[in-house]
Amino acid sequence: MRKTLFFLPIAIIALALQNAVISRISFPFADPSIFLIVVLAWAFLEDPEFAALQGFIAGLLLDFNPLSVGFIGHWAFVLAAVCYGTSEMGVQLRSSRQSPVTLTVTVTGALLLTLILFAVTSWVISAEQGLSFSRTAPGVLFWSALVTPLLSPLIIRLARFAQGAPGARGIGALNG
Repeated sequence: MRKTLFFLPIAIIALALQNAVISRISFPFADPSIFLIVVLAWAFLEDPEFAALQGFIAGLLLDFNPLSVGFIGHWAFVLAAVCYGTSEMGVQLRSSRQSPVTLTVTVTGALLLTLILFAVTSWVISAEQGLSFSRTAPGVLFWSALVTPLLSPLIIRLARFAQGAPGARGIGALNG
C-alpha cells in the first residue's frame, strides 16, 4: 500500500512534466509519453492488484487532463487493464524484474499494447477519434522506446524506495 500512496505524487509529477515541458518541445512525429512510461514501468515493478488500481488512478488523471484525448473513463479502463497485464508479466519475469533492459523492452511492448487498445476502443466509440490517435501512435512509440532506457534506472530506484528496500537511498541502489 505504501507504494500505491507513493505512486500518486510520482504520477502527478510525470503528468505535469509531460504537460509543461514535453508538450512544448517540437519532436518529429509525436511527443514521447513520459507519463505512460512512468505508469507502465511502475506497474511492471508492482503486484498485479495494486498495478491495476494504480493504472486506474493514472487513467483518471489522464481522463481529466486538458491536453488528453478521449472520453472520461476511457484512459482509466485502458490503463487499468494494461497495467494489470504488465504487472503479471513482471511477476513471470521476477528474476530480471529490476533490470533496465527488461524494463525497457516490457514497457515499450506495454506502451504499444496501450496505444493499440486505446486506438481500437476509440475507434469503437468514435471512428474519427481513433483514426487521429492512430496517426500519432508510431511517433509516441518511437520516442518512448528511446526515452525509457534513460528513465528506467530512476523508476527502479523510486519503486525500491517506495517498497522500503534496504539500500534504496544510496548511490549503489541502481545496481543492487
